[in-house]
Amino acid sequence: MDSASVVVPAREERATLPRTLDTLADQDCRLALEVIVVAGDEWTGRVARDHPVVDRVIDDGQCNGPGKARNRGAAAATGDLLLFTDADTVVPPDWVRSHRRHYATPDVVGVGGPLRPLADQVHHRVLFRLLSDWWYRASWPLGFVQQSGNNCSVRPRAFEAIGGFDESLPFLEDTDLSLRLGDRGHVVYDERCPVWTSTRRQEREGYGRLFCAYLVGYVAYAVPGLEPGGEYFG
Repeated sequence: MDSASVVVPAREERATLPRTLDTLADQDCRLALEVIVVAGDEWTGRVARDHPVVDRVIDDGQCNGPGKARNRGAAAATGDLLLFTDADTVVPPDWVRSHRRHYATPDVVGVGGPLRPLADQVHHRVLFRLLSDWWYRASWPLGFVQQSGNNCSVRPRAFEAIGGFDESLPFLEDTDLSLRLGDRGHVVYDERCPVWTSTRRQEREGYGRLFCAYLVGYVAYAVPGLEPGGEYFG
């Protein structure tokens, strides 16, 4: 692999997007790195265009959800490796390199890693460790792989073969993608490749409500013919 593309969906994120882009500019990956921002509003698009690390901004004024935005970015990507993160997330300098190293194994089609909170309160650190790391470690060996949309990568050919993200899903579109990728090859969980992300969703919705919403979605995957419903927690 000589090149990589990072897709960042961003809607009403002009305040947080620059920090995300700064961390992408600091990548120590020794690859040709392409950064694509899919902007859901004019002001976020302006911020993206003003940042030197951004190669392309795609206007997505219809705001039809993260799955469609990520697919639009992926369709424009040219890299040998396709990565996704979010506009309220910061990644470490070795993030691209940590994902890339797993693809030396030919049957690897996807890689995911844990989430850490940007907020420093103890309850956030504990609950993120439990729900966005240890839960992944427990479920992954059982075949329930769940790459988080703000910390995942895929082989472009495998992504195209399964049709990308399911745009009909209001949430859990990243879990759905991971499960379908698993039918094409091996999806790796790398506990040493975290990203740090905003806790605003948890603070607004509450951990209890989010847990229940995702639990219902998970159960739906276990019952043939059902799909996760509900609203997307942006």
